[in-house]
Amino acid sequence: MGEKLIGIADALRALKTSEQVSYILDSSLNLAYHNKAWDKFAQENSAVGLKGEAIIGTNVLDVIDESLRPFYQDAFHKVATEKTVWEWVYECSSPELFRKFLMRVHPIVPEGWLLVTNHILVEAQHAQAQAHTSESYLNPHGQVIVCVHCRCSKRVASPERWDFVPANLKPEVGNVTHGLCPICREYFYPRLP
Repeated sequence: MGEKLIGIADALRALKTSEQVSYILDSSLNLAYHNKAWDKFAQENSAVGLKGEAIIGTNVLDVIDESLRPFYQDAFHKVATEKTVWEWVYECSSPELFRKFLMRVHPIVPEGWLLVTNHILVEAQHAQAQAHTSESYLNPHGQVIVCVHCRCSKRVASPERWDFVPANLKPEVGNVTHGLCPICREYFYPRLP
């Protein structure tokens, strides 16, 4: 606990001009603030419904896939109670770009509030993905299951096989649902049930 906690006014000043996608969560994990970089990222990634003031007050756990909620809830709780910074590297690729981010969660004053920053570590064009027919991934409900961590799609005929299919990441593919591929579950989230 040797770290100095910053207050919300300091956090707001720091985030105002930051190019990192950043936000502040209140003690109930509701979105209290997000910066311009957040809005820019939402606009560039066809998520205009996530930009602007309309999403302020949204609980961050409500927009995290249910398979990862316990993981993030535990991480946020740890930061708030232990007053330590928590870091996590995650993938957030688009159909065109492979991207990895470093998420840092900082405790701030008032008690239990959190400052979350997302620094881009890697951003590059995807390597050539193999061509796959979308029918290979449609389950009986007409949905494609995409891993929430690595963005690979689950094959229906061989459920143990997950392939990276950029076309399945497009926003207009409205039939996407989420899960965790076996490798990501074991490697990144081994404590999840």
